[in-house]
Amino acid sequence: MFVVFGLLASLVQLLILGAIVVFIVKAVSGRRGGRSSDTAPATVKRLLVFGSLYAALHVAAWGVAGLVALVSDGSGDRAERAPEPLAMTIVAAPVLFLLGRWVWRTLADPAERGAAFNIYLNLTLTTALAVVMINAIMSGDWLVGDGDFSSMSLASLLVWTPIGIGHWWLWRRFRSQVSNLHVYVGAIAGLGVMAGYGGALLGRIFDLLLDSGTRVQLTAETDADVASWVVAFAVGATVFGWHWVATGMREQRDVLWHSYVVLVGVLGGLIAAVVGAGISLFAILQWWLGDPESASAVRHFQDFIPALSVLVVGGIIWFYHRRVVGPLTGDRTEVQRVYDHVVAAVGLVTAMVGVVILIIGFFEAVFPNDNSMASDANTLLGAATTLAVGIPLWAQAWRRINGFLRTAPAVEAASPTRRSYLFGIIGIAGVVAAVSLITLLVTVFNGLLGEDGGQLRNDLQVPVALLFTVGAVAVYHILVLREEREDVPAVEHPKQVVLVTTSDTLAGKLHEITGARVTVLHRLDANGEAVDPETIAAAIREAAFDDLLVVPDPSGAVQVIPYRR
Repeated sequence: MFVVFGLLASLVQLLILGAIVVFIVKAVSGRRGGRSSDTAPATVKRLLVFGSLYAALHVAAWGVAGLVALVSDGSGDRAERAPEPLAMTIVAAPVLFLLGRWVWRTLADPAERGAAFNIYLNLTLTTALAVVMINAIMSGDWLVGDGDFSSMSLASLLVWTPIGIGHWWLWRRFRSQVSNLHVYVGAIAGLGVMAGYGGALLGRIFDLLLDSGTRVQLTAETDADVASWVVAFAVGATVFGWHWVATGMREQRDVLWHSYVVLVGVLGGLIAAVVGAGISLFAILQWWLGDPESASAVRHFQDFIPALSVLVVGGIIWFYHRRVVGPLTGDRTEVQRVYDHVVAAVGLVTAMVGVVILIIGFFEAVFPNDNSMASDANTLLGAATTLAVGIPLWAQAWRRINGFLRTAPAVEAASPTRRSYLFGIIGIAGVVAAVSLITLLVTVFNGLLGEDGGQLRNDLQVPVALLFTVGAVAVYHILVLREEREDVPAVEHPKQVVLVTTSDTLAGKLHEITGARVTVLHRLDANGEAVDPETIAAAIREAAFDDLLVVPDPSGAVQVIPYRR
């Protein structure tokens, strides 16, 4: 009975959605009633179509997955669970077919492969990747570990894998007109899973080494747990290998490419390595010089093992992506500047944390608190450890940055990376200082006017430490910025050039020669232009205006037209 009602409800929904689809198709194609549908913006119509296609794909995929799960499931309650996936499939599959068929026909028009198609394709590929990764790990846990069997996981894997493969093929077909954002999303997802489970496996190896030298058994993981980690690591490695090694490394080195390498690979790996190094060094110093929480070396250094794993994994990630960035010698590029300033920022923040801990330790020593659970020795060791990690890292990167600044002051001082770094540090430090000052004043007023004056000493420690630390950092960078403004000669504003050409490489050459910002308008007629970068560069330099339209012609002459924006 429930199945019959489910089918009837599905048919009603199918008729309604079918009517909506027919309306959408006719509206977009401009053939409704023989009149044009240009009254609605084309972008809105495309967003509506691709949004409906994405929704229909989801509903149909999960409906089919639910039916496949019912077929593979041996439980006796299939009839009770059948209506929902059956209704989803009956309703969404025809809608998906009609919309997909119409969209496929319209993709021959380049105008249809715009922002809506771009969003749809990247969103679908990202969704398929997430579903496949999660269910592959769950299914692997069932196959080799202690995980429970899930027919829905296997069904989702069987349904969404071909969806991902099909849309990947679609992206490869139109890759010149579609963003490759999903490639870097997949690389990040694969790297994260691979790093997480790789660190767990490495920690397991360290645990076994620690247990092998003692009679104390501390590790609680079973072989099934380790097998599950191996499967998850393999899934992450496969995704990372496909999206980054096989695809991303061959993509154009644009903003997205460099953002992944520097901000995710270099910065993420460096932060993990710094955190792991700090905790590991603190654990060693605490055992030898401080006040360890346990008298057993095995139990004390058991907490050291995860930090050591994070250090190793983060170091590997940082080292690999550092190699991808390329050598730091030769001609200075903006990517190299970004790398140096990222390293300097990580080292500076780490050192600032050490200074904050040191100031708090000073407060504890001058104004001892009987209720404090922290040891003075441990506080001092924590500050020393953080400073020992952060100061060399910052000093090395900052020394390198200043070396290039002395060699080419005008170029380095005008670099957007350096300006962003200085203003970013000053701005963030100013915000933290303002918040710390407000917190400090609120604490003082509460202590003077309220009833908790006895806690004033403890509540003042953190805001005072932050205020002093970020204030000193802000003052230092303000002095650096002021010195650059006084000593570094003003850099001429680069000219803005609109180049009309059939050459794909001419713009880059002109930028290298003149330093101008070149925008290309591609000619559709092959006029046989005589492309001589030096001649064009000389004409750009000789022009007295900053905004120029440059048109080279077959005779070798260059027409330079100044214009106003």
